[in-house]
Amino acid sequence: MLTDTDRHAAQDHLSTLLQVQNLVVLVGSGASFHLGSPQTRNLNVAAISSLIEQAGSTLEDADIALLETLNPDNSADLERLLTALQLASTLAEHTKDGSVTLGQGEDAMTFAVEELESLRKKVGSALVEACKLPGNEERIDLQFRHDPLRAHRTFLSRIVRARRSNLPRPRIFTTNYDLVLERALDELGYPYIDGFSGTVDRRLNLAFYGLDYHRIDSSSQQVLARADSSLYLHKIHGSLNWRARAEPDRVTGVESLEVHQVTEESEIGDDDRVLIYPTTAKEGDTLAFPYSDLMRQLGDAVQQDDTAIISVGYGFADAHINRILLRSLAVNPALNVFVVDPNAVYEPQAMASALANSDPLGRTLQEVWPDIKKTAVAALAQSQDARIAVLTGEAGKFTNFVNLLPEPGLNAGQASPQMVSDLIESLTIIGNRAAGRNKETGVQLDA
Repeated sequence: MLTDTDRHAAQDHLSTLLQVQNLVVLVGSGASFHLGSPQTRNLNVAAISSLIEQAGSTLEDADIALLETLNPDNSADLERLLTALQLASTLAEHTKDGSVTLGQGEDAMTFAVEELESLRKKVGSALVEACKLPGNEERIDLQFRHDPLRAHRTFLSRIVRARRSNLPRPRIFTTNYDLVLERALDELGYPYIDGFSGTVDRRLNLAFYGLDYHRIDSSSQQVLARADSSLYLHKIHGSLNWRARAEPDRVTGVESLEVHQVTEESEIGDDDRVLIYPTTAKEGDTLAFPYSDLMRQLGDAVQQDDTAIISVGYGFADAHINRILLRSLAVNPALNVFVVDPNAVYEPQAMASALANSDPLGRTLQEVWPDIKKTAVAALAQSQDARIAVLTGEAGKFTNFVNLLPEPGLNAGQASPQMVSDLIESLTIIGNRAAGRNKETGVQLDA
């Protein structure tokens, strides 16, 4: 738990980072745990089966047998499970009878390629369904059931409005498939650029990341000022509402891959989804369109002068992203990194012991309490690089961290369009009620 002194120090540091020339925000699944974001590690067969059934699929006997064979210690990692299914399916396709034998000795079982592909698709669909957030009420933390997006609205509004108006727009990069950020931005009424053009037929057009919003004089069309409260959103692993289609060019007839943004309810096959599924092949997947272009934008963003990266909910488990960030640290001396993760440095008991230390100031983590986890975030926390800061423990939970972000000052920016609209609506309702009461009492109000 942060003391008042610690809180002020963290807020001062964050205030400084929010005023850098180029602000990059990296958002991972940890920012959605309070909304029911699915657990992908340490899952037993029953938990995986439950995810599949909640997605509307039926488990056959072969599915259960295959899950038990690929998960002998009953503590699966979805990434490893999907990778194993993918590899086994590929191997089965290249055998004479289209099958593969898994397991050893008496426990060995033979599975047809159709059985392997069936379970792979069921697990993938279950993961997609579980990422449709906010989840069912019972999956959401109690304090957010009435207003699930409250923490995300606070996060986005403070990130955007605490910055000086003359600074470049913040760039948010997220590995999440869900539409939580988009929904929170819509509730705030903030305009944002997500790389798509069009209204009815929205297509990915990365040239749109070179555009911006400005306020203009309606009669002369002259630019008055840059519009307030806007940002750029990059979904580097795809999105639930992205679909890929091979389409011929209307002029040349040459076929190319187009990415469309659709409604969540669109009935399109899972194979058309534009998602990087969690497998060991995901780094190779990032070399394909559109991921390669989106990753290049991340690389360009973190190599600019006077840059800060605020990482929230990202566990540094993706080698292709880590390589970009670490290389940028090596070559860009003007880069600062602030990592927010509640559980990546210490186990809860070790954290309590470390916090009980009477005088940790000026000492390394190993000196304060040596039982440190072997994670990428813990390695960053032990770094001697003054440009790297890690916020962990309870304060590192997304729902707590958002309240550490500095609130915008009175002159930090204008109210969002949605706030202005809500204010006008409230005043109209109050005025109508007052007019009704005056009509009943016969009292006349002078203008």
